[in-house]
Amino acid sequence: MRIVAYIMAKNEESNIKNSVKSLMWCDEVVVADTGSSDRTKEIAQDLGAKIIQVPFTGFGQTRNSVLEKIDADWIICFDADEVCTKELAAELKKEISEDKFQAFQAPRQTFLLGRVIKHSGWSPDIRHPVAFRKDNARYSQRNVHESLIVNGKIKTLKNSFLHYSNKNLSSYITKSLRYAELGARELVQNKNKKITKSTALIHGFLRFLRHYIFKLGFLDGWPGLIIAVTSSYGTFIKYTLAIEYQKEVEKG
Repeated sequence: MRIVAYIMAKNEESNIKNSVKSLMWCDEVVVADTGSSDRTKEIAQDLGAKIIQVPFTGFGQTRNSVLEKIDADWIICFDADEVCTKELAAELKKEISEDKFQAFQAPRQTFLLGRVIKHSGWSPDIRHPVAFRKDNARYSQRNVHESLIVNGKIKTLKNSFLHYSNKNLSSYITKSLRYAELGARELVQNKNKKITKSTALIHGFLRFLRHYIFKLGFLDGWPGLIIAVTSSYGTFIKYTLAIEYQKEVEKG
């Protein structure tokens, strides 16, 4: 049974080493580079990873194109800013060998400003499966926040993996705005109703309430407030950009 891990990356020279090293228990580690201009590829190659070049055409579509290039029975999927712990690796190997499920998902511990976020809508955090049979899964065709569609049973594992998505506050804000732009285009494509300024204001305000009040972000202290404010602003920008994109579509 061939197990291959893949990491989709762009300009991740500060993260790629730890991510690749945490997956060396697999038969092969593939780094799917979407256009790095730093040393991401060189660092990964020095560690023994295989490099493939793929154009970025949206998260879901790009991930599917990566799967087509990989020869494997089982796929292990992590991002460049994620680390598979030894405990999770052992659990994955055991579960895959028992061959009772088609995919496995695991809890994710995310860090911001050097501390684990325990609330704020970031925890508990179970994202799309980290391991799956290649022949039984495909990603949805979404530009952002893609999901994995699995044909079969999925099990949630006990052990966590680590998520170091935000090297500093600047990178967190930059990423939020990037997602806002991608989300705005998807919003215009999928939304039948007209998007207005009121829509942007309401959704932005509700996003703050969700993270800071309803998801207990205030218990995460200063990082919790940053998450709530940044998420609120990103949501407001997403809908504001969508208004502009909507006008472009109407003009033809």
